[in-house]
Amino acid sequence: MNKISIINSKDLKTLANEDKYIFVNFSYKHAVKISYFYEDINKNERNKLIQLFNQLTNIEIRVDDMLGKLNIILLKLIIDGKKNNIVVSNIGFHMKSFEFLIDNIKKIFENYIDLANKHVIIVECNLNNQEDNEHINTYFDL
Repeated sequence: MNKISIINSKDLKTLANEDKYIFVNFSYKHAVKISYFYEDINKNERNKLIQLFNQLTNIEIRVDDMLGKLNIILLKLIIDGKKNNIVVSNIGFHMKSFEFLIDNIKKIFENYIDLANKHVIIVECNLNNQEDNEHINTYFDL
């Protein structure tokens, strides 16, 4: 069963064994960085992902901004099958943007039949909050 969870930075400690997760949009050295990862996707594959995204969500996604790129990156990570657990921080995004992202992930889960046991975890954190910084730094041993 596919699912989406929202946790706060303090709950990162509940995610034991970092190797089971793909981290996106964190300062952790092994985390996927949105712009770099998106640009590294072959242009033909990128176009196919955008087309698939449109088919699954019925949304013409704009990929000239970070949120659009993040939607395509998550689609790629969800369907590539390498790991079932994807952890995404909302750093740099307004939570309203993430509501759009969450709605899109739900549509992907509903409409992409071959998915099983995918878990997308959204981490709500605010870099202006010292406690959030401490939780993130502790989790990643930064």
